[in-house]
Amino acid sequence: MCEYALHQGEALAAVAGVELQWQAPKGVSGPTGAQSFVPLPIPVTRPGRPRWQRLWDFLAWILATNLALDRAIAEQRPDAVLLPGWSEYFAPLWAWQLRRWRRRGVRFGAVIHDPVRSHQVGPLWWHRWSMAQAYSFLDVAFVHEPIKLETGSRCFPALQTVVIPHGIYHFGSARQSRLAARERLGLPGGKPVFLSFGHIRDGKNLDLFFQAMERFPEVHLIVAGKEQSSGQRPVAYYQQLAERLGVAARVRWEVRYIEENEVGLFFDAADFLLLTYSADFRSASGVLAAAAHFKKTVLASSGAGPLQNDVRAFALGEWVEPDSQRSLEVGLARLLASPLSPNWAGYCEAHSWERNAALVSQHLVADKAVQSGSAACKSTEAES
Repeated sequence: MCEYALHQGEALAAVAGVELQWQAPKGVSGPTGAQSFVPLPIPVTRPGRPRWQRLWDFLAWILATNLALDRAIAEQRPDAVLLPGWSEYFAPLWAWQLRRWRRRGVRFGAVIHDPVRSHQVGPLWWHRWSMAQAYSFLDVAFVHEPIKLETGSRCFPALQTVVIPHGIYHFGSARQSRLAARERLGLPGGKPVFLSFGHIRDGKNLDLFFQAMERFPEVHLIVAGKEQSSGQRPVAYYQQLAERLGVAARVRWEVRYIEENEVGLFFDAADFLLLTYSADFRSASGVLAAAAHFKKTVLASSGAGPLQNDVRAFALGEWVEPDSQRSLEVGLARLLASPLSPNWAGYCEAHSWERNAALVSQHLVADKAVQSGSAACKSTEAES
């Protein structure tokens, strides 16, 4: 999410007449063109602590982050505030501060990356109240495909919904050949290699792909990313599954945060990108936005949403039914038998950061006159 905020912030700073004030966790660099930088608290992670203590740490971080935003608005008095990431967690405890500023004329917008909030925290009444509160102060919700948002309440003013492109993540030029990258990772030079990149979690259906690898003995897989522990099977589960299925020797694990200067190594080594999300995933994929830089053909699935639309509209790879072992194997066979020519140029043109920023500035600060407007951009996530 932080990468998204950084790229979007740089594009907004380049819009004529917009003065960008930036907030992000300490240690996260600001975008080029930002006029000021306000550091936010860093999330506290203490593995091994009881769940209630970890929940308390999370709540304390959320409240501290929103207090920092409240103070920044009071000091800088921006015309508009953009939240590149949106969440409803504990909103009844902090949304009132932002509603107060909205009543004083500050416009609020947020990028709703995951509009279908299938994950419920706490009882249903709390979830619905949190959703209503988190939407209550927004003037504009920016989404990546047309959708009717479930705001949870009819008590607040009508919310404008605007579709914006996701934007493309750019990395440095490839530093090595595919063969050299594979040698560094201990992978064979002449075999098809897939890459699963980003957080390791159940919704990516790694178990189904391991089962497919039984039938395709030539296929190798790189799994690179951090373990997403909250409510998910541990990485050890997937490693043991690969052992039981007899495919462990063909899986290369890099279970850690992948630094930006290392991303190219894993993409350069791969032939294909694995994006086999479950049906519950209905959002845009940041990993797909990264894949555009390396132009890797994808094997993908998800619920109805931006990922499905993009893969099909620009022929970015094979689309398979989500959560279906049979469909995944059929798509894998097609991909290996008939290499595709994805329309990455068309995808990149449709998803430029310039278009993203133009739409955001038009709908968020237009009423405040872009010629004299300022915008505060807050990022609260540390990894995409």
